[in-house]
Amino acid sequence: MTAAAEFPQDRFAKGCAATQECAQSNSEDDAGRSLIESAISGWARGFMRGMGMRRDSWAELVNEEEHGGCLIPMMMLYHEHDEDPEMRPKPISPEKREEVIVHMAAGLLGAYQYFRAQREAYAETTFTHEPRRNAPKLGWNDPCPCGSGKKYKRCCGGAAVN
Repeated sequence: MTAAAEFPQDRFAKGCAATQECAQSNSEDDAGRSLIESAISGWARGFMRGMGMRRDSWAELVNEEEHGGCLIPMMMLYHEHDEDPEMRPKPISPEKREEVIVHMAAGLLGAYQYFRAQREAYAETTFTHEPRRNAPKLGWNDPCPCGSGKKYKRCCGGAAVN
């Protein structure tokens, strides 16, 4: 097996080892949060930033009665350390954090399914593409549309070639 073929497996194994090592370590960032907590809240910030880039599309899901709740775990983690106390949820214990992360994964799947249904409905729509040219195509030997009475190739069409 070549080194290129082993790369994805090696990368996955290294990623798993790094994740386990990080989970076992009790390291903290500058704000006193564990590295895992910091990484997850960073991920949630990035996710919410991405939502902000497509605000109208995501607003449909957020306001959707049936599926809108799937984004609550991401919002909880995003606002967990918010400077505005009204936006901040109650403190999240490590056990609750794991539960929120499980709900976050389920919520992401729910968001994917919501948008997948929209994409499939959109894909089933048949579009008719109108031709860009409404006038019939001119042949070289057709009369010139300028009204000179000459053949197109000897009049305006000849100028386009030369």
